[in-house]
Amino acid sequence: MSKELNINTGKDKNLIVGLLLWFFLGFGIGGHNYYLGRVGVGITQLILFIIGIFTWIIGIGIIIFIVIGIWWLIDLIYVFKYSNTSTLVTINSKNNSSDLEELDKLHNLFEKGVISEGQYLNKKNKILENL
Repeated sequence: MSKELNINTGKDKNLIVGLLLWFFLGFGIGGHNYYLGRVGVGITQLILFIIGIFTWIIGIGIIIFIVIGIWWLIDLIYVFKYSNTSTLVTINSKNNSSDLEELDKLHNLFEKGVISEGQYLNKKNKILENL
């Protein structure tokens, strides 16, 4: 008997929203980075974009825009990496059904805010080690 449980890590970001932000607000502004929690990267991209605009006349801005463009394409990987960060656990034993139910209850408690993220991760890891 095999059961599957989708455990949310608490950092669930919508892939479609991330892709739309990457496409429309990603180049120069780095809008997708703010959504994905990479604020420092977004600010760095914005600063480089502003410097590129002001240095366009002397030619340095062209190089900066090329670098930002390559960075923008590489960031597409990070949109997929930081979106939908849930874990799928498959359990293949009849004896582990109680562990599966306990993981499900634990996840529900975490979603409702009854337990903290640290408590949730600690207990989840203990349960998964016993499988």
